[in-house]
Amino acid sequence: MSNMEELRYLTDVANDPSLANAKRKFKKGIKKLNQKLKQKLKRGRRKAFEFVIKKKWQRDISGNQIIKYGQFDPELATVVIVSVRPERLGGHIILVDGQHTALMDIFGECNHEHDTLELHHSPDATIEEVEEAEARLYKALNTQQKKLSTLDIIRVDIFLGENYAQTFESILKACNLNLDGIGTSDGTIVPGSGARMIKCIAQFGEDFSSYIVRAVSFMRDNWGTEESPLLNIEDSMVHGLTTLFVFLDNAGKVEGGTTNGLNGKKKHFEQWMKVEMGRTSMRKYYHNTAGGNTQFKICHQILNEYNFWAQENASTMTISHDCLHQNGILDPNIMLTKQERRQLPSFPSDIIK
Repeated sequence: MSNMEELRYLTDVANDPSLANAKRKFKKGIKKLNQKLKQKLKRGRRKAFEFVIKKKWQRDISGNQIIKYGQFDPELATVVIVSVRPERLGGHIILVDGQHTALMDIFGECNHEHDTLELHHSPDATIEEVEEAEARLYKALNTQQKKLSTLDIIRVDIFLGENYAQTFESILKACNLNLDGIGTSDGTIVPGSGARMIKCIAQFGEDFSSYIVRAVSFMRDNWGTEESPLLNIEDSMVHGLTTLFVFLDNAGKVEGGTTNGLNGKKKHFEQWMKVEMGRTSMRKYYHNTAGGNTQFKICHQILNEYNFWAQENASTMTISHDCLHQNGILDPNIMLTKQERRQLPSFPSDIIK
């Protein structure tokens, strides 16, 4: 068994259209060697055409980074770390670290022999045991070198079966979203690093995951149509709407917060959201909310718009910003000392379940 459907030869990766510019600009041949080249410890020697690369958890290759090097230079080449799978599983040489080095060799048509550090497995190991060992090695190498992003770590931890990572993936799938390959493969794209989505799921995923799905559905229903659906989902808006929806259902149930709920105001607010919010550009609600407490800033900007409408149409139904603030959805217009902040609840962790 080789499990080859999960692997790609690096020589095939080198022909990907996304790397065509790097391949074209990269200079052929090997840079002239410095005679004082340091002797490296050698645990193995292999050529780049032997390497295959994992699809599931291997990081994307940066064409721009390759272009910066200009030409393959063995003096700067890192030791390539590989996993040598048992022959009964195909005997593939899995590239764990050093993919840019190997690709520069391929682009340069150098046919260079690379120094390798190699992970070998028991001849009777199962494919699951081998893949787990590879994933743990990859994570350890890149975490120690501070090369992995949060998404990279989540991607590996999904494969390793970590609960938090599987929850992250399942919520993205429930929302039909794709965040850098995590979630639904053909789902709506969450652009960028997904920092707000990561934080949103960390805060609400365990106890309030349905509200995240509700927030995404609300965005699709109000700012997209069947003929012109949303092509991207702004994750800061997901975080803000999730926070607001959870507050509307739990006002009066926050430890240390206000004791009264919203009563009839909740119904008016939700009706306004359904009828009126989509008539305004979504950007109005998340514009200028970068920095700390983005989700709280979005809640207060939405509240501004609701109160403006309520003053004209249902003046007794306005909701004060202090109501949110006293329940832990901090008002960005109020400067707090550390002591004052500690006296306020934390939202959503202080919701009484």
